[in-house]
Amino acid sequence: MTAHFLKSVWQRLRPGQSRVSGESESHGQWLEAIVIPLVFMGLAWSLKPQDPFLLGSVFPWLWFAPVLAALRYGVAPGLVSGCVLLGAWLIANVAGLAAVARTDFPKDYFFGGGLLVLLCGKFSDVWRDRYQRMDEANLYVTERLSRLTKRHLLLNLSHDRLEQEMLARPGSLRDALTSLRDLVLKSERGEGALPGVEALLNLLEQYTKIESAAVYCAEERGGQVRLGAVAGSLGEPQVLEQDDELLRLAIEERKLVHIAEEEVAYERPSRQLAVVPLIASDDSLIGVLAVSKMPFFSLNAENLQMMSVMLAYYADHLLNAPDIALCRKALPGIPEAYAEELARMLRMQKKTDINSQVVVMTFAGPAKETIPTQLLHIKRGLDLYWQTQVGENPVIAVLLPFASSSSLEGFLHRINGWLKARFGGDFDSLKIDLRSIDFEREDPLKVLSEIIQS
Repeated sequence: MTAHFLKSVWQRLRPGQSRVSGESESHGQWLEAIVIPLVFMGLAWSLKPQDPFLLGSVFPWLWFAPVLAALRYGVAPGLVSGCVLLGAWLIANVAGLAAVARTDFPKDYFFGGGLLVLLCGKFSDVWRDRYQRMDEANLYVTERLSRLTKRHLLLNLSHDRLEQEMLARPGSLRDALTSLRDLVLKSERGEGALPGVEALLNLLEQYTKIESAAVYCAEERGGQVRLGAVAGSLGEPQVLEQDDELLRLAIEERKLVHIAEEEVAYERPSRQLAVVPLIASDDSLIGVLAVSKMPFFSLNAENLQMMSVMLAYYADHLLNAPDIALCRKALPGIPEAYAEELARMLRMQKKTDINSQVVVMTFAGPAKETIPTQLLHIKRGLDLYWQTQVGENPVIAVLLPFASSSSLEGFLHRINGWLKARFGGDFDSLKIDLRSIDFEREDPLKVLSEIIQS
């Protein structure tokens, strides 16, 4: 098997030689299918000339020749060998070459031999196909292993390089966004039009290596943008002019623009390296960052992308900060992600009348510790779960964004079916108290505050 595998690999490496070898093997099997029975008949003729076909023997020994051809090459070469025996018998019988040649055709002799050849040939074809499939699968696995080994080596090298690069960095983008969220939520609106902007610039200096930059307040009316006062600065930045080409292009494209952009026409020289509009999730412009100085090697796609993400995250949290602060004030123990999504759903309810639901489940039965733990593992991707404690009973508040009354019924039906399948009971028998809050009819902050603080 190993020799055949090496032969297959060699044939794949040298397709021309493989084609010639395949053609020679194809010709060789037909030649053997004809020569082998002739050799057997020659031996029988020399050993028993009065009965060269061994018709008088108890066992038809001459059929070993077609059987060998069939076992080696399959049905077709075996039948060719059998036809050679049949043709030889016809010739000998007509010419009277054999001493015991007779006019009656030995039906059992040739029918039984032909059936034996068919069975042996079919057996050979089946197992040769299986062997070929196993050989191909083995070759594929070997090649795949080789590719995986090379990829693993490249991945190992790239991991080492990334590890060396990350040693010189203060942290990942996730760490930067976490720090940015904390500073926005801790800032107060009384600090200025853009609270926490000085801390934002310090983070940008730390993560993107900017040296001189300024954040301007901005107001957009009728497609025109007017720059306001400087909300914060870092180093000694150049003044951003109202007609700066990078500013114009950044406002038109609604994205970061730097001096290496292909769209920049350089009709009027700009004193800035990059201009980034601070655009919140509702597409409102709240400010503009102008970067005047940063190291040459830091002006790369990765740093610029991190800068864009951090500023967009800052603008979005700045837009949501008052609502999130209101949620956290009404519900002191609310998780950050839950408060952010709840504030967003409240704002959408007020502006667009898109309804949402909150389902509060209080567990008081014998399985009150087990059910909440397992319930958290079957939540949908869009729903948010807040697990807390009211007295001695666990409580889970499920936020269902963009959920109508029918969606609420479907959710309760799904949870009820899960309870029956998992714990053999429903909400009533398991002592689970339900309280649904419809954003259209009730104030979720007030109701949640009453439930949690009861």
